[in-house]
Amino acid sequence: MQIRLQVLFVTLGGMLSVAILANASKISGQTSAVTRDETVVNVPYSAQRRFTSIAKAADGTINRTQSGGSEARDSSGRTYSAGERHWTYTEGGKSVLKSEMLYRIHDPVANTDTKWDSSSKEVKVIHWPKSVDEQGSSNQPCEVCFQAATSDSGEEAEKLGIGEVGGVVAVGTRNSYTIPAGKDHHDTPVVVVHETWYCPELKIVILETNVDPRSGETRNELVDIVRGEPGVGKYQPPADYIVHQVQIPSAAGR
Repeated sequence: MQIRLQVLFVTLGGMLSVAILANASKISGQTSAVTRDETVVNVPYSAQRRFTSIAKAADGTINRTQSGGSEARDSSGRTYSAGERHWTYTEGGKSVLKSEMLYRIHDPVANTDTKWDSSSKEVKVIHWPKSVDEQGSSNQPCEVCFQAATSDSGEEAEKLGIGEVGGVVAVGTRNSYTIPAGKDHHDTPVVVVHETWYCPELKIVILETNVDPRSGETRNELVDIVRGEPGVGKYQPPADYIVHQVQIPSAAGR
């Protein structure tokens, strides 16, 4: 049985698009807007998230996929996210599409991360020690991925100014880097373009796009943004799920 993952789960804020960020975000030298999972208080909101991928296969075939979800943040800085994950596998010579919902609650007040999905009927509650840096409990893109994507590229950054995106005011930045001719079996240079629109008021990225001629395009966006304290009842695990408490020991206790 052959399994192929098509669309990765899209999560909240700075964690939301590892695949996109691994291609281009490091080159800009941007700060917390994109690369950190920081606690933001007193700026509550809720929104829907939409992730679109237009992938180009080696034979030139175009495959468009879309997944959705929702996210929220309360005034205390707790973040909530729910999103789809799709994958296909081949069984009996046929391609079968599967999907599930993934959930996460990041609670900087209790210093916990709670995760579950619609398939396993299990909940994992991770308790982080107070001494652990907040970034240690985040799903940040790995620096190795960043370095691999940008180590031999020319870098260019362009400020796009201020505009309205998703119904809010955002600041745009476009970053591009060039893959030299001869790399990845391309006879001519390939330019990869990554664009972000960040809302200073809500302190979140509203829109990210990545265009890579080698593989296709991705678009990660927030829509239906509502300011104010969110209703978080839908972000609670089902009552019949088994809960696993995981205590991460502090460095001093090791």
